[in-house]
Amino acid sequence: MHKEDQRLQDLIAEQAAEWYVAHRDGTLGMQQQQAFMRWLRASPMHVAEYLAIAGVARDIGDAARQDTTSLQQLLGDAGGMDRVVPIHAAGGASVLSMLSPQEHRVRTRAGHHAHPSRAATRSLARWANVAALMLATTALIFGLRWFASRPQVLNYATSHGEQRSLQLPDNTFVRLNSDSAIAVSFSQHRRLVEVIRGQAYFEVAKDPERPFGVRVGSLLIKDIGTAFDVYRQATGTTVTVTEGQVQVWPAPPAPPATAWLHRARQPAAAGRGHPLVDLVAGHQARIAASGRLESQGPVDLEQATAWLQGNIVFEDESIAAVAAQFNRYNNLQIRVDDRRIGLLPISGTFAAHDVSTFVAFLGTMPGVHVRTQERRIIVTGRAAGKHRD
Repeated sequence: MHKEDQRLQDLIAEQAAEWYVAHRDGTLGMQQQQAFMRWLRASPMHVAEYLAIAGVARDIGDAARQDTTSLQQLLGDAGGMDRVVPIHAAGGASVLSMLSPQEHRVRTRAGHHAHPSRAATRSLARWANVAALMLATTALIFGLRWFASRPQVLNYATSHGEQRSLQLPDNTFVRLNSDSAIAVSFSQHRRLVEVIRGQAYFEVAKDPERPFGVRVGSLLIKDIGTAFDVYRQATGTTVTVTEGQVQVWPAPPAPPATAWLHRARQPAAAGRGHPLVDLVAGHQARIAASGRLESQGPVDLEQATAWLQGNIVFEDESIAAVAAQFNRYNNLQIRVDDRRIGLLPISGTFAAHDVSTFVAFLGTMPGVHVRTQERRIIVTGRAAGKHRD
């Protein structure tokens, strides 16, 4: 093999190995997927070398038997077929090299003492060309089908204080709250989203052929033409339905890094015969981290989804709980050092980033003392007879 051919083959083998490792180690982003497909379609050599490295070349025969509809037409229409001959990589793995018949004949003469007739050589070369093109065509079809069957996995996240609106590939609308992350996995047969942390609101696009589900830890939320909110916390998950209906099912534990998305089952199969809870519009359920249903019932949707308008709405909630909500959105953190003060109930509506107005409101309450210390707001009880700062 000439040095230039060897260098070309080595380069393609190296690229194929890199793509194989990328697929093996984790899912590819959309840009990487598109780059892989461009690389795969660039040359039959790429397809053959990737399949050889991936160890699936033995399946090409099965793929050819399944995809015979247009193979003869492809062979008949293919141009420049006499420029393709098979060669072999180290270890016997088949790859393809774009060589001229003259180069092939020179290489054959250099490597053998006995030579077939010129007519026999042309016949062998012709059949080798046909076999090589069939291999490349079936391998490409197999590769494209394999790639199309893989779910598209997309990851989205927000930082502290950030909110983000998304439109998924199926036109589902998603709104992410502060400090939130989701992994989206779409395949030909299902649509699945994992809420990794935080809060997400979904307005699901209808697609009867592909059910939509949301996984949260050990829960699987099955959409039934719906808009709903999912808030995942360390202690449990809150599901609020604003439109339509959802079912919440118990689901098997998921392995890390969203690997479950590639083999998730339908909710009925993953559950234990019955959903944990059915929710309709205007209802909310709280499920503990253990999977136990803690509460369910009607809810004030304006209050439950106030974050979508950038607000915090609370009614008879403790100062400590409201302070924790403000801390989700702001770098200036509120710390309640007095447990008695932290338990006091308050009501109101505030912009999520308007910490100063909320702190001023706390300062007007009897017995509450507020002070600023570096980048913190400290809330304590006011000592008897002590004047305000």
